[in-house]
Amino acid sequence: MSTSEQLCREFSLDEVNEATRNFDEELIIGKGGFGVVYIGSINNGAEVVAMKRLSYESRQGETEFLREIETLSKLQHDHLVRLKGYCNESPEMILVYAYMPSGTLADHLYKTRSSWLLMSNGSVSVIEIGDNQTSCLTWEQRLCICIGAARGLDFLHTEYVPGIMM
Repeated sequence: MSTSEQLCREFSLDEVNEATRNFDEELIIGKGGFGVVYIGSINNGAEVVAMKRLSYESRQGETEFLREIETLSKLQHDHLVRLKGYCNESPEMILVYAYMPSGTLADHLYKTRSSWLLMSNGSVSVIEIGDNQTSCLTWEQRLCICIGAARGLDFLHTEYVPGIMM
């Protein structure tokens, strides 16, 4: 058994398809250069997760993908999102993270639209909230966020030994 199997779960593509309703666009909660992030539910609707489907344009090799899984699965810190598992069934490469129901940092800083999950009988529904106005965070709250982010970065660069980029 490899280290990544001990530290995080391998999901089948069928499980990922069920969790994301076959990658339903309504369940997209983020997009970036490396892929699209979907909200989904696993364990018969008992747990909410974020599933990052790596884009074909930014496709890395399977060896690099598995090495990344092994590294990410070992990271345990209050200020880092936890990797819960992965799916590696060709052609898909998917990372499964703990879902952060409070939204993204950008949502809070800029009060952008956020996706919130409502669960009923294991099904997933997404509603959009937010009004794209200025932030409602105080400067003290912003400072606390900066300190938390700095602690996460400090952990990656000084406490977590295996080659994190400087």
